[in-house]
Amino acid sequence: MASLQDETALLSDRQLVMLAGEAAFGRGVDYFRQGMVLGWNKKGSTITAEVEGSERYLVVLKLSKRGLDGGCDCPASEGIDFCKHCVAVALAYRADQAEQASLTEGDATDRIHAYLQQMDKASLIEALQSLIESDPVLHQQWSLRADAVLGVLDHKALKKRITAAFPINRDFYRYGQVNAYFAKAEAVVEQLAEQASQLPPEQCLALVDYALSRMDRALETIDDSGGFRFHCEATLQTLHVQTVQRLDWSPDRLAAYLFDKAFGGGEDMYPEIPDAYGEALGEPGMAAYLVCLQRAWDGLPDLPEQAGWAEQYRYIRLRRPLFKRAEAAGDLPAMLALYEKTASHERDCLDAAELCIAHEAWDQVEPWLRRAETVASGKAHHQQTERQRLEVRLCLHRGEAEAAAELQWGIYQRTQQLEDYRQLVEMASAHGLAIDYRQRALEWLTQRLESSSKPRFGWAPRAEDCLLAIYLHEGALAEAQVLCAERPVSPTLLHQLARALLDPDESQPLYLRLVRHEVSQTNNQSYRQGIALLQELHGTLETAAQRQAFSQALAQLRTEFKQKRNFIKWLNEAFPT
Repeated sequence: MASLQDETALLSDRQLVMLAGEAAFGRGVDYFRQGMVLGWNKKGSTITAEVEGSERYLVVLKLSKRGLDGGCDCPASEGIDFCKHCVAVALAYRADQAEQASLTEGDATDRIHAYLQQMDKASLIEALQSLIESDPVLHQQWSLRADAVLGVLDHKALKKRITAAFPINRDFYRYGQVNAYFAKAEAVVEQLAEQASQLPPEQCLALVDYALSRMDRALETIDDSGGFRFHCEATLQTLHVQTVQRLDWSPDRLAAYLFDKAFGGGEDMYPEIPDAYGEALGEPGMAAYLVCLQRAWDGLPDLPEQAGWAEQYRYIRLRRPLFKRAEAAGDLPAMLALYEKTASHERDCLDAAELCIAHEAWDQVEPWLRRAETVASGKAHHQQTERQRLEVRLCLHRGEAEAAAELQWGIYQRTQQLEDYRQLVEMASAHGLAIDYRQRALEWLTQRLESSSKPRFGWAPRAEDCLLAIYLHEGALAEAQVLCAERPVSPTLLHQLARALLDPDESQPLYLRLVRHEVSQTNNQSYRQGIALLQELHGTLETAAQRQAFSQALAQLRTEFKQKRNFIKWLNEAFPT
């Protein structure tokens, strides 16, 4: 048998030209390039192959140390002469051997590829079958492919496969269990996607619906917090949209079907309805779908005051697309009519009042606000505040500035937010009100500051922080410094004051106070924040005296926090001694 080096010499272009002649060699090259060689097989030193020509011809080549010989059953060779078909087979064999050599020099994947190419068909089948039977997921995938190719995979068979793919009542909660469960299911889902185009659309739709419902039931006893179902879910949802597009249904029938899926209890398993199906529905289908929604909405009673979330959610989902349609048309009466049915809840009443303001229907604002007040639970303080904000806007529209200011004052007492204070003061100034609300707010906060009683609302900010926020807003830095010297204040506000002071002699004590606060938190993030504050302060120093004071402060910090090793390490890196 010839070695690889010998084969290379025997199969060279020069050798093939000598055997076949220039003309036959050229035609053989064309045959090879056109893929006319249908495969080759080597046994010992003999290579056999079939070549497609005017007919299919059998070529036999023999490699030995004595040389290359061959023949073909075509008329030009008659089994003796080295014809163009022989040249094509020799070139195909040479190309495969060159690829084998390249793969052998490559990585493990390349070497496996080279090994597989050397195996005969029977050995490959045996090895692959053994691998498939050892892996349940692979077995499922190849079984489905085989059934599809052999024509035994029909609608009923696929449904059985889906049933088996999503067994229920498994009580799986470990990641490994859930991962294995959905890995097996993926093979069936992917096969369904592959076969979908060959199934009648209604049969395919029934199968997709069944798979989604089956998976939904399975998830009742499976904890898939790891999201292993997502591939199955996404594949089925995409397939559902594609299948719906294939249906030859009337707009009414398609709308009724999608409405049933959207409100039949399993809606979480489907893509967003109707948005994901806009192309399939078209304008007539979308109009029909909205008719279904309106019919269902009209059939509902007014939402009970004590309705739970599940009941509220159905109203919200029905109302949303109807409201969207009315909003697009600018139809305020239609939008308010939708809110009428859910006006037993304060949130909807407030939304309706705000909607009236947006459309300048001021005569309808107060009735909605009164309804909101009537149905208010008394627990949602933020909604009470929001209702008062709307009342402020209504009073200002009516020219009742004093009433608006009193309402705004009540809002500020509840929230103590700087923005509410700012609006109050600006409102009083703009309308020339007799009451000095700025002074009123400062006196009220000072009384709170001096009082030992707890604030009315547990979540209310501290009086000193509210005062400091006002001083910073108004640029009253001297008052802010006095307050900070006497009271503990928010580090965020203290930092704002430190940055606002232009004189480092004044800001340095505040920065050092902030640094000590950060280091006292005893964590690396706070240590780094403390270093950042010192670097910020250092960047503001202008005189030698200020830099000397800064150095003394660093020495004091090193002594004071010598037990905080990480802080001291980073401090020394930032400010070497």
